[in-house]
Amino acid sequence: MKFFVIIFLFLLGFFVNTLSYRIPRYDKYDGCARIHDEYVTTGTNFFDYEDVKDCYESFPFDNEIAFQTIETLNTLFDGFYSFLYKAKEPPPRGLDYRPMDLLVQLKLLLRKHYDTLFQFMKIKIFNDTIDPTNINCEVTHIDGRRTIKAISEFPSFISKDPGVRFNVAIDINYPGVTFFTRVDLPKTPSITYTLNCNNHVKCVKRNWKAIGIQEILDNFNNSETYFNNICKNSTLNYKLLSDKIIKIKDAHKNVYDIKSSKDITLLYEIVDFISFFKKQDFGVVKIMSENVPLNNTLAIEIIKGFQALVDTGVKKVVLDLSDNIGGFVVISNFINLLLFPNTKTFYDMDIRITKQLNPVLQDLVNVSEMVSAKNFKKFQYVGNLIGKNVLIRGGVKEHYSNRFILADPYDYKDLISQHLITPLPWKSADLIVLTNSLCGSSCALIAEGASEVNNVSTVAVGGFVNTPLSYASCQGGIAIDSTVIFNIISKLNLQNNTIMPKPFILGAKLNIPSSEFYSMKYSDKLLEYLYRPADFRLFYNEQSFRDRSILWSQAAALIGKNSKTYPG
Repeated sequence: MKFFVIIFLFLLGFFVNTLSYRIPRYDKYDGCARIHDEYVTTGTNFFDYEDVKDCYESFPFDNEIAFQTIETLNTLFDGFYSFLYKAKEPPPRGLDYRPMDLLVQLKLLLRKHYDTLFQFMKIKIFNDTIDPTNINCEVTHIDGRRTIKAISEFPSFISKDPGVRFNVAIDINYPGVTFFTRVDLPKTPSITYTLNCNNHVKCVKRNWKAIGIQEILDNFNNSETYFNNICKNSTLNYKLLSDKIIKIKDAHKNVYDIKSSKDITLLYEIVDFISFFKKQDFGVVKIMSENVPLNNTLAIEIIKGFQALVDTGVKKVVLDLSDNIGGFVVISNFINLLLFPNTKTFYDMDIRITKQLNPVLQDLVNVSEMVSAKNFKKFQYVGNLIGKNVLIRGGVKEHYSNRFILADPYDYKDLISQHLITPLPWKSADLIVLTNSLCGSSCALIAEGASEVNNVSTVAVGGFVNTPLSYASCQGGIAIDSTVIFNIISKLNLQNNTIMPKPFILGAKLNIPSSEFYSMKYSDKLLEYLYRPADFRLFYNEQSFRDRSILWSQAAALIGKNSKTYPG
Protein backbone atom coordinates (compact mmCIF):
# COMPACT_ATOMS: atom_id res chain seq x y z
CA MET A 1 0.00 0.00 0.00
CA LYS A 2 1.56 3.26 -1.02
CA PHE A 3 -0.02 5.85 0.92
CA PHE A 4 2.50 3.91 2.97
CA VAL A 5 5.11 1.47 1.75
CA ILE A 6 4.85 -0.97 4.61
CA ILE A 7 8.48 -1.85 5.27
CA PHE A 8 11.11 -1.01 7.79
CA LEU A 9 14.84 -1.01 7.26
CA PHE A 10 16.72 -4.10 8.42
CA LEU A 11 20.23 -2.70 8.40
CA LEU A 12 21.38 -4.92 11.24
CA GLY A 13 23.88 -2.87 13.14
CA PHE A 14 22.34 0.58 13.34
CA PHE A 15 23.36 2.42 16.46
CA VAL A 16 19.97 2.14 18.11
CA ASN A 17 20.10 -1.63 17.74
CA THR A 18 23.50 -2.11 19.38
CA LEU A 19 23.61 0.32 22.28
CA SER A 20 23.59 -1.92 25.30
CA TYR A 21 23.90 -5.66 24.84
CA ARG A 22 26.19 -8.32 26.22
CA ILE A 23 26.84 -11.75 24.73
CA PRO A 24 24.09 -14.06 26.01
CA ARG A 25 23.36 -17.73 25.77
CA TYR A 26 22.10 -18.30 22.29
CA ASP A 27 19.18 -20.36 21.08
CA LYS A 28 20.40 -22.60 18.29
CA TYR A 29 17.39 -21.68 16.16
CA ASP A 30 16.68 -18.09 17.11
CA GLY A 31 15.23 -15.31 14.94
CA CYS A 32 18.62 -14.48 13.43
CA ALA A 33 19.06 -18.12 12.45
CA ARG A 34 15.60 -18.24 10.86
CA ILE A 35 16.42 -15.10 8.83
CA HIS A 36 19.66 -16.68 7.69
CA ASP A 37 17.93 -19.92 6.66
CA GLU A 38 15.23 -18.09 4.72
CA TYR A 39 17.88 -15.98 2.95
CA VAL A 40 19.97 -19.03 2.01
CA THR A 41 16.95 -21.08 0.96
CA THR A 42 14.95 -18.50 -1.01
CA GLY A 43 17.37 -15.63 -1.72
CA THR A 44 14.82 -13.12 -0.41
CA ASN A 45 15.82 -9.85 1.24
CA PHE A 46 12.41 -9.29 2.87
CA PHE A 47 11.85 -10.83 6.30
CA ASP A 48 8.99 -11.25 8.77
CA TYR A 49 8.54 -8.90 11.70
CA GLU A 50 8.49 -11.65 14.34
CA ASP A 51 11.82 -13.12 13.18
CA VAL A 52 13.49 -9.71 13.24
CA LYS A 53 11.99 -8.91 16.64
CA ASP A 54 13.22 -12.23 18.03
CA CYS A 55 16.67 -11.61 16.54
CA TYR A 56 16.97 -8.12 18.04
CA GLU A 57 15.63 -9.11 21.44
CA SER A 58 18.04 -12.01 21.84
CA PHE A 59 20.65 -9.69 23.34
CA PRO A 60 20.02 -8.82 27.02
CA PHE A 61 20.83 -5.46 28.51
CA ASP A 62 24.40 -4.85 29.72
CA ASN A 63 24.81 -1.98 32.16
CA GLU A 64 28.55 -1.55 31.54
CA ILE A 65 28.12 -1.11 27.80
CA ALA A 66 25.19 1.25 28.38
CA PHE A 67 27.21 3.38 30.79
CA GLN A 68 30.21 3.63 28.45
CA THR A 69 27.98 4.46 25.49
CA ILE A 70 26.23 7.26 27.39
CA GLU A 71 29.62 8.61 28.51
CA THR A 72 30.80 8.70 24.89
CA LEU A 73 27.65 10.51 23.81
CA ASN A 74 27.99 12.91 26.72
CA THR A 75 31.56 13.95 25.82
CA LEU A 76 30.74 14.13 22.10
CA PHE A 77 27.83 16.50 22.70
CA ASP A 78 29.69 18.49 25.34
CA GLY A 79 32.73 19.00 23.16
CA PHE A 80 31.46 19.13 19.60
CA TYR A 81 27.71 19.90 19.38
CA SER A 82 27.19 23.53 18.37
CA PHE A 83 23.62 23.85 19.74
CA LEU A 84 24.21 22.21 23.12
CA TYR A 85 23.13 25.23 25.16
CA LYS A 86 20.87 26.81 22.55
CA ALA A 87 18.71 23.68 22.84
CA LYS A 88 17.90 24.67 26.45
CA GLU A 89 16.12 27.86 25.36
CA PRO A 90 12.34 27.99 24.71
CA PRO A 91 11.34 27.73 21.02
CA PRO A 92 10.70 30.93 19.06
CA ARG A 93 7.09 31.63 18.06
CA GLY A 94 6.05 29.35 15.21
CA LEU A 95 8.45 26.50 16.04
CA ASP A 96 7.60 23.52 18.22
CA TYR A 97 10.08 21.51 20.26
CA ARG A 98 10.80 20.77 23.92
CA PRO A 99 13.72 22.74 25.40
CA MET A 100 16.23 20.23 26.70
CA ASP A 101 19.46 19.94 28.62
CA LEU A 102 20.92 17.13 26.56
CA LEU A 103 23.63 16.20 29.04
CA VAL A 104 21.09 15.80 31.85
CA GLN A 105 18.74 13.77 29.62
CA LEU A 106 21.55 11.40 28.65
CA LYS A 107 22.27 10.65 32.30
CA LEU A 108 18.57 10.04 32.96
CA LEU A 109 18.60 7.25 30.37
CA LEU A 110 20.69 5.15 32.72
CA ARG A 111 18.05 5.35 35.46
CA LYS A 112 15.47 3.49 33.38
CA HIS A 113 15.01 -0.26 33.58
CA TYR A 114 15.70 -2.30 30.44
CA ASP A 115 15.29 -6.01 29.80
CA THR A 116 16.37 -5.55 26.19
CA LEU A 117 16.94 -2.44 24.07
CA PHE A 118 13.48 -2.58 22.55
CA GLN A 119 11.56 -1.96 25.09
CA PHE A 120 -10.18 18.37 8.05
CA MET A 121 -7.40 17.34 6.01
CA LYS A 122 -7.58 14.05 4.17
CA ILE A 123 -4.90 11.42 3.67
CA LYS A 124 -5.41 9.15 0.68
CA ILE A 125 -3.80 6.02 -0.72
CA PHE A 126 -1.17 6.78 -3.35
CA ASN A 127 -0.64 3.16 -4.42
CA ASP A 128 -1.43 -0.33 -3.16
CA THR A 129 0.31 -3.18 -4.97
CA ILE A 130 -1.64 -5.77 -2.97
CA ASP A 131 -5.10 -4.37 -3.67
CA PRO A 132 -5.21 -1.60 -6.32
CA THR A 133 -8.88 -0.94 -5.57
CA ASN A 134 -7.70 0.93 -2.45
CA ILE A 135 -5.95 3.63 -4.50
CA ASN A 136 -7.37 7.11 -3.78
CA CYS A 137 -9.37 5.82 -0.81
CA GLU A 138 -9.29 8.14 2.19
CA VAL A 139 -7.42 6.86 5.26
CA THR A 140 -9.59 7.92 8.19
CA HIS A 141 -7.89 5.99 11.02
CA ILE A 142 -4.60 4.20 11.70
CA ASP A 143 -4.80 1.51 14.39
CA GLY A 144 -8.02 3.09 15.62
CA ARG A 145 -6.62 6.62 15.91
CA ARG A 146 -7.44 9.52 13.61
CA THR A 147 -4.95 9.54 10.75
CA ILE A 148 -3.74 13.13 11.12
CA LYS A 149 -3.08 12.65 14.83
CA ALA A 150 -1.30 9.32 14.36
CA ILE A 151 1.03 10.72 11.71
CA SER A 152 1.62 14.12 13.32
CA GLU A 153 2.83 12.47 16.53
CA PHE A 154 5.40 10.37 14.69
CA PRO A 155 8.86 11.56 15.90
CA SER A 156 11.13 13.22 13.35
CA PHE A 157 14.37 15.17 13.79
CA ILE A 158 14.23 16.93 10.44
CA SER A 159 12.63 20.19 11.59
CA LYS A 160 11.38 22.19 14.55
CA ASP A 161 8.25 23.06 12.51
CA PRO A 162 5.48 20.48 13.14
CA GLY A 163 4.09 20.98 9.62
CA VAL A 164 7.46 20.06 8.12
CA ARG A 165 7.66 16.97 10.30
CA PHE A 166 4.21 15.95 9.09
CA ASN A 167 5.30 16.35 5.45
CA VAL A 168 8.40 14.24 6.01
CA ALA A 169 6.44 11.50 7.78
CA ILE A 170 4.38 10.79 4.64
CA ASP A 171 6.94 11.71 1.96
CA ILE A 172 7.62 8.70 -0.28
CA ASN A 173 10.67 10.44 -1.77
CA TYR A 174 12.44 11.11 1.52
CA PRO A 175 15.37 8.68 1.90
CA GLY A 176 15.39 8.68 5.70
CA VAL A 177 13.01 7.63 8.46
CA THR A 178 9.30 8.17 7.73
CA PHE A 179 6.05 6.85 9.15
CA PHE A 180 6.24 3.88 6.78
CA THR A 181 10.01 3.33 6.66
CA ARG A 182 11.69 2.66 9.99
CA VAL A 183 15.15 1.87 11.30
CA ASP A 184 13.87 0.84 14.70
CA LEU A 185 11.57 -2.04 15.48
CA PRO A 186 7.86 -1.10 15.27
CA LYS A 187 5.86 -1.84 18.41
CA THR A 188 3.44 -4.15 16.59
CA PRO A 189 3.88 -6.56 13.66
CA SER A 190 1.23 -4.83 11.55
CA ILE A 191 -0.79 -1.66 11.03
CA THR A 192 -4.54 -1.56 10.46
CA TYR A 193 -5.89 1.21 8.23
CA THR A 194 -9.55 2.25 8.17
CA LEU A 195 -10.40 3.32 4.61
CA ASN A 196 -13.33 5.22 3.17
CA CYS A 197 -13.67 4.24 -0.49
CA ASN A 198 -16.57 6.14 -2.05
CA ASN A 199 -18.52 5.96 1.23
CA HIS A 200 -17.70 2.28 1.66
CA VAL A 201 -15.74 1.84 4.92
CA LYS A 202 -13.36 -1.09 5.33
CA CYS A 203 -10.31 -2.07 7.36
CA VAL A 204 -7.06 -3.18 5.77
CA LYS A 205 -4.19 -4.76 7.68
CA ARG A 206 -0.62 -4.58 6.35
CA ASN A 207 2.27 -6.47 7.94
CA TRP A 208 5.69 -4.89 8.41
CA LYS A 209 8.49 -6.39 6.33
CA ALA A 210 12.19 -5.96 7.01
CA ILE A 211 14.79 -5.41 4.30
CA GLY A 212 18.20 -7.05 4.39
CA ILE A 213 21.18 -6.70 2.07
CA GLN A 214 23.81 -9.17 0.99
CA GLU A 215 26.73 -7.54 2.81
CA ILE A 216 24.93 -8.12 6.10
CA LEU A 217 23.06 -11.36 5.42
CA ASP A 218 26.22 -13.17 4.29
CA ASN A 219 27.90 -12.53 7.65
CA PHE A 220 25.72 -14.26 10.23
CA ASN A 221 23.75 -17.46 10.66
CA ASN A 222 22.36 -17.04 14.18
CA SER A 223 22.21 -14.56 17.06
CA GLU A 224 25.76 -15.25 18.23
CA THR A 225 27.37 -14.61 14.84
CA TYR A 226 25.07 -11.63 14.27
CA PHE A 227 26.23 -10.05 17.52
CA ASN A 228 29.92 -10.79 16.92
CA ASN A 229 30.09 -10.01 13.20
CA ILE A 230 27.59 -7.15 12.94
CA CYS A 231 26.93 -5.50 16.32
CA LYS A 232 30.58 -5.52 17.37
CA ASN A 233 31.90 -4.64 13.91
CA SER A 234 33.11 -1.03 14.02
CA THR A 235 34.38 -1.15 10.42
CA LEU A 236 30.96 -1.37 8.76
CA ASN A 237 30.43 1.33 6.13
CA TYR A 238 27.05 2.59 7.34
CA LYS A 239 26.64 5.09 4.51
CA LEU A 240 27.22 2.42 1.86
CA LEU A 241 24.80 0.05 3.57
CA SER A 242 22.18 2.78 4.00
CA ASP A 243 22.47 3.74 0.33
CA LYS A 244 21.87 0.13 -0.70
CA ILE A 245 18.85 -0.14 1.59
CA ILE A 246 17.44 3.07 0.09
CA LYS A 247 17.87 1.68 -3.43
CA ILE A 248 15.86 -1.40 -2.48
CA LYS A 249 13.18 0.83 -0.96
CA ASP A 250 13.17 3.08 -4.03
CA ALA A 251 12.50 0.09 -6.25
CA HIS A 252 9.08 -0.13 -4.63
CA LYS A 253 8.08 3.44 -5.36
CA ASN A 254 5.66 4.54 -8.05
CA VAL A 255 6.88 8.10 -8.42
CA TYR A 256 5.67 10.09 -11.37
CA ASP A 257 8.29 10.62 -14.08
CA ILE A 258 8.05 14.35 -14.50
CA LYS A 259 10.04 14.35 -17.75
CA SER A 260 7.29 12.40 -19.50
CA SER A 261 4.73 15.23 -19.36
CA LYS A 262 3.66 16.35 -22.80
CA ASP A 263 3.97 20.07 -22.18
CA ILE A 264 7.43 19.89 -20.55
CA THR A 265 10.73 20.26 -22.37
CA LEU A 266 13.90 19.08 -20.67
CA LEU A 267 16.56 21.60 -21.65
CA TYR A 268 19.61 20.43 -19.73
CA GLU A 269 20.34 17.90 -17.01
CA ILE A 270 23.11 16.90 -14.63
CA VAL A 271 21.84 13.56 -13.35
CA ASP A 272 20.88 13.37 -9.66
CA PHE A 273 21.79 17.03 -9.21
CA ILE A 274 20.02 19.68 -11.28
CA SER A 275 17.64 19.82 -14.24
CA PHE A 276 16.36 22.71 -16.36
CA PHE A 277 12.88 22.60 -17.90
CA LYS A 278 10.55 24.76 -19.90
CA LYS A 279 6.83 24.31 -19.26
CA GLN A 280 4.33 26.45 -21.14
CA ASP A 281 5.70 30.01 -20.87
CA PHE A 282 7.89 29.62 -17.77
CA GLY A 283 11.10 27.88 -16.77
CA VAL A 284 11.88 25.49 -13.95
CA VAL A 285 15.19 24.84 -12.21
CA LYS A 286 14.80 21.58 -10.29
CA ILE A 287 17.65 21.03 -7.81
CA MET A 288 17.58 17.50 -6.38
CA SER A 289 20.67 17.74 -4.19
CA GLU A 290 23.85 19.72 -3.55
CA ASN A 291 25.75 16.57 -2.68
CA VAL A 292 28.27 16.93 -5.52
CA PRO A 293 31.77 18.42 -5.13
CA LEU A 294 32.19 21.64 -7.08
CA ASN A 295 35.02 22.05 -9.57
CA ASN A 296 35.50 24.08 -12.75
CA THR A 297 34.03 21.34 -14.96
CA LEU A 298 30.84 21.04 -12.91
CA ALA A 299 30.57 24.83 -12.58
CA ILE A 300 30.66 25.17 -16.37
CA GLU A 301 27.97 22.48 -16.71
CA ILE A 302 25.71 24.36 -14.29
CA ILE A 303 26.26 27.55 -16.27
CA LYS A 304 25.32 25.72 -19.48
CA GLY A 305 22.03 24.67 -17.90
CA PHE A 306 21.14 28.23 -16.91
CA GLN A 307 22.21 29.45 -20.36
CA ALA A 308 19.88 26.91 -22.00
CA LEU A 309 17.03 28.29 -19.90
CA VAL A 310 17.94 31.89 -20.78
CA ASP A 311 17.95 31.01 -24.49
CA THR A 312 14.28 29.97 -24.34
CA GLY A 313 13.32 33.55 -23.50
CA VAL A 314 11.17 32.60 -20.49
CA LYS A 315 10.28 35.55 -18.29
CA LYS A 316 9.38 33.62 -15.13
CA VAL A 317 11.29 30.85 -13.32
CA VAL A 318 10.28 28.39 -10.59
CA LEU A 319 13.13 27.20 -8.36
CA ASP A 320 11.92 23.76 -7.24
CA LEU A 321 13.85 22.73 -4.12
CA SER A 322 11.46 20.01 -2.92
CA ASP A 323 12.81 16.74 -1.49
CA ASN A 324 16.33 18.16 -1.30
CA ILE A 325 18.22 17.25 1.86
CA GLY A 326 21.32 19.26 1.00
CA GLY A 327 25.01 18.61 0.42
CA PHE A 328 28.01 20.89 -0.06
CA VAL A 329 27.75 24.52 1.05
CA VAL A 330 29.95 25.64 -1.85
CA ILE A 331 27.25 24.43 -4.28
CA SER A 332 24.61 26.63 -2.65
CA ASN A 333 27.06 29.54 -2.65
CA PHE A 334 27.69 29.04 -6.36
CA ILE A 335 23.98 28.83 -7.24
CA ASN A 336 23.32 32.00 -5.23
CA LEU A 337 26.20 33.76 -6.97
CA LEU A 338 24.74 32.87 -10.36
CA LEU A 339 21.21 33.98 -9.48
CA PHE A 340 22.10 37.06 -7.44
CA PRO A 341 25.54 38.33 -8.53
CA ASN A 342 25.03 41.77 -7.02
CA THR A 343 24.12 40.78 -3.46
CA LYS A 344 25.95 38.90 -0.70
CA THR A 345 24.14 35.60 -0.26
CA PHE A 346 26.87 33.66 1.53
CA TYR A 347 25.95 32.94 5.11
CA ASP A 348 28.22 33.59 8.08
CA MET A 349 29.11 30.63 10.30
CA ASP A 350 30.88 30.05 13.58
CA ILE A 351 31.93 27.15 15.80
CA ARG A 352 31.60 26.61 19.55
CA ILE A 353 35.18 26.41 20.81
CA THR A 354 35.39 23.92 23.68
CA LYS A 355 38.15 22.33 25.72
CA GLN A 356 37.60 19.09 23.79
CA LEU A 357 37.56 20.76 20.37
CA ASN A 358 40.58 23.04 20.83
CA PRO A 359 43.30 20.33 20.80
CA VAL A 360 41.90 18.66 17.65
CA LEU A 361 40.64 21.71 15.76
CA GLN A 362 43.60 22.03 13.42
CA ASP A 363 43.17 18.44 12.24
CA LEU A 364 39.38 18.56 12.21
CA VAL A 365 38.89 21.58 9.93
CA ASN A 366 40.67 22.88 6.86
CA VAL A 367 41.11 26.57 7.61
CA SER A 368 42.42 27.21 4.10
CA GLU A 369 38.84 26.68 2.88
CA MET A 370 37.50 29.33 5.26
CA VAL A 371 37.10 33.00 4.46
CA SER A 372 36.70 35.70 7.08
CA ALA A 373 33.10 36.99 7.10
CA LYS A 374 34.45 40.41 8.04
CA ASN A 375 36.92 41.07 5.22
CA PHE A 376 36.69 38.04 2.87
CA LYS A 377 40.35 37.19 3.46
CA LYS A 378 41.25 33.53 3.63
CA PHE A 379 42.32 32.19 7.00
CA GLN A 380 46.01 31.29 7.08
CA TYR A 381 46.13 29.29 10.30
CA VAL A 382 43.76 27.98 12.97
CA GLY A 383 44.34 31.03 15.18
CA ASN A 384 42.51 33.17 12.58
CA LEU A 385 39.46 31.01 13.21
CA ILE A 386 39.49 30.73 17.00
CA GLY A 387 39.19 34.42 17.86
CA LYS A 388 38.03 35.75 21.24
CA ASN A 389 34.24 35.88 20.95
CA VAL A 390 32.08 35.10 23.97
CA LEU A 391 28.33 34.42 23.61
CA ILE A 392 25.60 33.43 26.07
CA ARG A 393 23.35 30.55 24.99
CA GLY A 394 20.86 28.89 27.32
CA GLY A 395 22.25 30.95 30.19
CA VAL A 396 25.77 29.60 29.63
CA LYS A 397 28.69 31.83 28.62
CA GLU A 398 30.98 30.16 26.07
CA HIS A 399 33.75 30.83 23.58
CA TYR A 400 32.82 30.93 19.88
CA SER A 401 35.03 31.28 16.81
CA ASN A 402 35.32 34.25 14.49
CA ARG A 403 32.59 34.20 11.88
CA PHE A 404 33.57 32.74 8.53
CA ILE A 405 32.25 31.68 5.13
CA LEU A 406 33.03 28.15 4.03
CA ALA A 407 34.95 28.36 0.72
CA ASP A 408 35.33 31.60 -1.19
CA PRO A 409 32.44 31.72 -3.70
CA TYR A 410 34.08 34.61 -5.52
CA ASP A 411 36.74 32.17 -6.75
CA TYR A 412 34.20 31.30 -9.45
CA LYS A 413 33.19 34.83 -10.42
CA ASP A 414 35.67 35.06 -13.31
CA LEU A 415 34.62 31.62 -14.55
CA ILE A 416 30.97 32.72 -14.61
CA SER A 417 31.80 35.85 -16.60
CA GLN A 418 33.79 33.78 -19.11
CA HIS A 419 31.17 31.08 -19.72
CA LEU A 420 27.79 32.72 -19.13
CA ILE A 421 27.17 34.17 -22.59
CA THR A 422 23.99 36.01 -21.62
CA PRO A 423 23.66 37.30 -18.05
CA LEU A 424 20.66 35.85 -16.26
CA PRO A 425 17.84 38.30 -17.02
CA TRP A 426 15.51 37.45 -14.14
CA LYS A 427 14.98 39.80 -11.24
CA SER A 428 13.68 38.73 -7.84
CA ALA A 429 10.12 39.53 -8.90
CA ASP A 430 10.45 37.02 -11.78
CA LEU A 431 11.33 34.09 -9.50
CA ILE A 432 9.59 31.95 -6.92
CA VAL A 433 10.97 29.23 -4.62
CA LEU A 434 8.82 26.07 -4.44
CA THR A 435 9.41 23.50 -1.68
CA ASN A 436 7.57 20.85 0.25
CA SER A 437 9.58 22.17 3.23
CA LEU A 438 12.02 19.29 2.88
CA CYS A 439 14.78 21.63 1.77
CA GLY A 440 17.55 21.13 4.28
CA SER A 441 21.16 22.03 4.93
CA SER A 442 22.76 23.66 1.88
CA CYS A 443 19.42 23.57 0.03
CA ALA A 444 18.04 25.80 2.78
CA LEU A 445 20.85 28.28 2.10
CA ILE A 446 19.66 28.63 -1.51
CA ALA A 447 16.08 29.19 -0.33
CA GLU A 448 17.16 31.61 2.39
CA GLY A 449 19.46 33.49 0.03
CA ALA A 450 16.60 33.95 -2.41
CA SER A 451 13.95 34.89 0.15
CA GLU A 452 15.73 36.57 3.04
CA VAL A 453 18.30 38.55 1.07
CA ASN A 454 16.70 39.04 -2.35
CA ASN A 455 12.97 39.12 -1.52
CA VAL A 456 12.05 36.22 -3.80
CA SER A 457 8.60 34.86 -2.97
CA THR A 458 8.32 31.37 -1.49
CA VAL A 459 5.57 28.77 -1.69
CA ALA A 460 5.38 25.66 0.50
CA VAL A 461 3.31 22.56 -0.24
CA GLY A 462 1.50 20.44 2.35
CA GLY A 463 1.60 20.75 6.12
CA PHE A 464 -1.47 21.51 8.24
CA VAL A 465 -4.45 23.54 7.04
CA ASN A 466 -4.68 27.10 8.44
CA THR A 467 -1.16 26.86 9.89
CA PRO A 468 1.86 28.59 8.30
CA LEU A 469 4.57 26.27 6.98
CA SER A 470 8.33 26.81 6.82
CA TYR A 471 9.85 26.79 3.36
CA ALA A 472 13.17 25.28 4.52
CA SER A 473 14.51 23.11 7.33
CA CYS A 474 17.72 21.99 9.02
CA GLN A 475 19.75 25.14 8.41
CA GLY A 476 21.94 24.02 11.29
CA GLY A 477 25.44 23.78 9.87
CA ILE A 478 28.10 21.25 8.99
CA ALA A 479 28.08 17.86 10.69
CA ILE A 480 31.14 15.89 11.79
CA ASP A 481 31.27 12.10 11.77
CA SER A 482 32.12 10.79 15.25
CA THR A 483 34.45 8.25 13.62
CA VAL A 484 36.54 11.13 12.25
CA ILE A 485 36.76 12.62 15.76
CA PHE A 486 37.89 9.31 17.25
CA ASN A 487 40.51 8.85 14.52
CA ILE A 488 41.99 12.31 15.10
CA ILE A 489 42.08 11.75 18.87
CA SER A 490 44.00 8.53 18.23
CA LYS A 491 46.33 10.18 15.72
CA LEU A 492 47.22 12.89 18.26
CA ASN A 493 47.65 10.31 21.06
CA LEU A 494 44.89 11.88 23.14
CA GLN A 495 43.06 8.62 23.95
CA ASN A 496 43.99 8.82 27.62
CA ASN A 497 42.86 12.42 28.01
CA THR A 498 39.87 12.18 30.34
CA ILE A 499 37.96 15.02 28.66
CA MET A 500 38.04 13.32 25.25
CA PRO A 501 35.26 10.99 24.05
CA LYS A 502 36.09 7.30 23.89
CA PRO A 503 35.09 5.25 20.82
CA PHE A 504 31.81 3.34 21.01
CA ILE A 505 32.27 -0.22 22.21
CA LEU A 506 29.85 -1.59 19.65
CA GLY A 507 29.57 -0.67 15.98
CA ALA A 508 28.05 2.82 16.03
CA LYS A 509 28.50 6.33 14.69
CA LEU A 510 26.99 9.76 15.18
CA ASN A 511 26.93 12.84 12.95
CA ILE A 512 27.22 15.95 15.12
CA PRO A 513 26.40 19.49 13.89
CA SER A 514 29.54 21.38 14.83
CA SER A 515 28.92 24.78 13.27
CA GLU A 516 25.99 27.18 12.92
CA PHE A 517 24.69 29.61 10.30
CA TYR A 518 23.55 33.15 11.04
CA SER A 519 20.69 35.00 9.41
CA MET A 520 21.67 37.90 7.18
CA LYS A 521 18.47 39.79 7.93
CA TYR A 522 18.81 39.33 11.69
CA SER A 523 22.57 39.07 12.17
CA ASP A 524 22.40 37.82 15.78
CA LYS A 525 19.86 35.06 15.00
CA LEU A 526 20.71 31.48 14.11
CA LEU A 527 18.97 30.15 11.00
CA GLU A 528 18.26 26.86 12.75
CA TYR A 529 16.15 28.68 15.35
CA LEU A 530 14.52 31.28 13.10
CA TYR A 531 10.92 30.71 12.03
CA ARG A 532 10.57 31.45 8.31
CA PRO A 533 7.04 30.62 6.99
CA ALA A 534 6.44 30.60 3.25
CA ASP A 535 4.63 33.51 1.57
CA PHE A 536 2.16 31.22 -0.21
CA ARG A 537 0.67 27.77 0.41
CA LEU A 538 -0.36 24.94 -1.87
CA PHE A 539 -1.84 21.55 -1.01
CA TYR A 540 -1.59 18.23 -2.80
CA ASN A 541 -4.56 16.58 -4.46
CA GLU A 542 -4.84 13.27 -6.33
CA GLN A 543 -3.47 14.84 -9.51
CA SER A 544 -0.65 17.03 -8.18
CA PHE A 545 0.69 14.30 -5.90
CA ARG A 546 1.24 12.10 -8.95
CA ASP A 547 2.18 14.88 -11.37
CA ARG A 548 4.40 17.32 -9.50
CA SER A 549 4.62 19.55 -12.57
CA ILE A 550 1.07 20.70 -11.72
CA LEU A 551 2.64 22.36 -8.69
CA TRP A 552 5.10 24.10 -11.03
CA SER A 553 2.19 25.71 -12.87
CA GLN A 554 0.47 26.68 -9.65
CA ALA A 555 3.69 28.20 -8.29
CA ALA A 556 4.40 30.07 -11.54
CA ALA A 557 0.92 31.61 -11.37
CA LEU A 558 1.87 33.16 -8.01
CA ILE A 559 4.90 35.02 -9.35
CA GLY A 560 4.29 38.74 -9.03
CA LYS A 561 1.27 38.27 -6.76
CA ASN A 562 0.92 39.84 -3.33
CA SER A 563 1.51 37.20 -0.73
CA LYS A 564 -0.10 36.55 2.60
CA THR A 565 2.84 36.91 4.94
CA TYR A 566 3.15 35.72 8.50
CA PRO A 567 5.25 37.42 11.18
CA GLY A 568 8.47 35.56 11.92
